[in-house]
Amino acid sequence: MAVASAPQVLLSINDVSKAFPGVKALDHVTLEVRPGRVHGIVGENGAGKSTLMKILSGVYEKDSGEIVFEGNVIDKVTPVQSMKMGLSIIYQELNLVNTMTVGENIFLGRFSESGGRAGVHAKARALLDSIGSKVNTHRQVSELSVSDKQMVEIAKALSFDSKLIIMDEPSSSLTADEMTKLIQIIHDLKNKGIAIIYISHKLDEIFGFCDVVTVMRDGHVIATRDVSSITRNEMIAMMVGRTIENEFPPRPEAAGETILEIRSIKTRKLRDVKLTLRKGEILGLVGLVGSGRTELVRALFGADKVAAKSIYLDGRPVNINSPIDAIKLGLAMVPEDRKLQGLLLGFSVEQNISLAVLARLTEYGFIKDKEEAAVCERQIKALNVKTPSGKTKIRTLSGGNQQKAILGRWLEMSPRVLVLDEPTKGIDVGAKYEIYLLMKKIVEGGGSIILISSELPEVLHMSNRVNTICDGRINGEFDPSTASADEIMAKAFEFA
Repeated sequence: MAVASAPQVLLSINDVSKAFPGVKALDHVTLEVRPGRVHGIVGENGAGKSTLMKILSGVYEKDSGEIVFEGNVIDKVTPVQSMKMGLSIIYQELNLVNTMTVGENIFLGRFSESGGRAGVHAKARALLDSIGSKVNTHRQVSELSVSDKQMVEIAKALSFDSKLIIMDEPSSSLTADEMTKLIQIIHDLKNKGIAIIYISHKLDEIFGFCDVVTVMRDGHVIATRDVSSITRNEMIAMMVGRTIENEFPPRPEAAGETILEIRSIKTRKLRDVKLTLRKGEILGLVGLVGSGRTELVRALFGADKVAAKSIYLDGRPVNINSPIDAIKLGLAMVPEDRKLQGLLLGFSVEQNISLAVLARLTEYGFIKDKEEAAVCERQIKALNVKTPSGKTKIRTLSGGNQQKAILGRWLEMSPRVLVLDEPTKGIDVGAKYEIYLLMKKIVEGGGSIILISSELPEVLHMSNRVNTICDGRINGEFDPSTASADEIMAKAFEFA
């Protein structure tokens, strides 16, 4: 590591490039980060944001260019060396050991230098107190909420005396109250002179508390601007390379007769839930984290055990005891956690897309390769999935393209009812718009959709009706064209 002149900025990235087989991930990227500022980075999935952050944290090695941190030229550092230099990253999928305690996680690998077990917990307590967290340092990480785990990650970053903390989609699994707490911590870190790189697809967050924003597209930096000097529409146009006049397409027109009726679902979480879905309709389902919204659609799809269930399709009772039963009846579901529940990460894009129609593609126990490839190519083209080929491992794709592949899997079977649980979570504004257009196309073709989303504007603009769920029961129904966001959220908070 060579020593350069004293830094005018904390971090300077100059002409950095990185290529993977078939993909130019970064192309001569240049940007600067100053101390005590929150520097937002936005861009479509695949723009190069995560690749750049992994180079900074030592996970990847750059192909060319120069990175200067605190006046030192960084070259070929490991993740541990990067953290010891004062540069930490908090990934969207939190990087903690669930079977260890909070204190052990914060000082992982540094027990002896931290004064043994007692010293570890004492220092961990002081770090957590400094960010206003009351988490018990002796608790196992597996017992913590997502927001508490994030507090542990921040404390771990501070334990290395970090000058720069990178936060990658930190709000993706937080409630409104937890997000308020995180914003306060970010402000406190900023006031201490610590720089934050904040990566998010939620533009409200960028405009809410970032000082500067860098827009990336296709591996390039398009612009770096003070947040106060850029409009939302300008930012979107830079991200997607085209103007999107509105972030949502016109609301689809609802059709008529009831296609699906849940007369009763009872579980340990759900209290005799009732729900109807009409043909050609998008039904929005709004509830807090833990309200039972995901449990409801998983029970409908046969993915979870129930105490009792009464479901009617086209006015006739049906038995759905497993996802296979649901699929045979024309039901499909895109789950909330695409990586854990929706994808086979070690398999190719082609194999992931063909999963729902394997029976159709199989003869004498063998998959017909040409037909499987044809299915994949059809959905890649229809959904504009950005991938070098159908043979590419799906884990290498961006989040938005992984989500499109899951949608393509189900669209290949032309579902009558499609359940979308957080379909745009962690997805950029351009890919979101493409998914909204796809949803519109599905219902205009006679399909029906149940939409679960934590982003209320998404539900209000895309749904024909909205049901609220609270404490395991459906407790309200609204017309989103006339109801306000405040009315709907008030009902979602209305415990019996």
